[in-house]
Amino acid sequence: MKKLIDFIKNNKAFVITIAILLGGQSFTFFILKFFQNNPIYIDYYLDDKIPFLGRFVYIYNAFYPFVFICLYLLYKKEEKTYFKGVISGIMGFIICDIIFLSLPTIMYRPIIPSIDPLTDFILKLTFYYDAPPLNCFPSIHCLYCFQVIYSILASKFDKKSKLLIVVIALLIIASTLFIKQHYIYDVISAFLVMMISNLLTDLFKIYDILKAKRII
Repeated sequence: MKKLIDFIKNNKAFVITIAILLGGQSFTFFILKFFQNNPIYIDYYLDDKIPFLGRFVYIYNAFYPFVFICLYLLYKKEEKTYFKGVISGIMGFIICDIIFLSLPTIMYRPIIPSIDPLTDFILKLTFYYDAPPLNCFPSIHCLYCFQVIYSILASKFDKKSKLLIVVIALLIIASTLFIKQHYIYDVISAFLVMMISNLLTDLFKIYDILKAKRII
């Protein structure tokens, strides 16, 4: 407990921004489900060609620790890149929330075949906490993974670290398709939202404004 308290004290800005980015989105993601009616499917015929690979659920659930660790490394090594990424991430999830309200979507899940006891349990648990499977378009998982890729590639990390992080992020993105959490259009739209949010962050110099006002 003391180590956790010390970590929070020594990384206050990181803890606050991550709480807004991840905690804030998780909260609104849950709340929005109470205000959505008549959700639609936005699938593509190629979605039926993608096989169900249940063991990708382990990669899928690595999302939160992966994003947390990557952003923490950025926070420690490149503050500007970190804050610009967080600003873009927050802007991205706001855009997604607007889409969720105006165009609610739902995921159709096929009958899940039995794989092994542990994987079956984790799959059921994953689907249970995401029931009903609303707010699919765009994918928040993919949005944040694309943001990590964008920020890491813009950083001064060495090439090996960049490659490792990009590969893991792409595997998590692929996992959303392989365990039938998202459709192809959910992934594409997440990429577009990420690009738009980063463009707006740079265009309006949001980081520079917040830095000048000592908000960050």
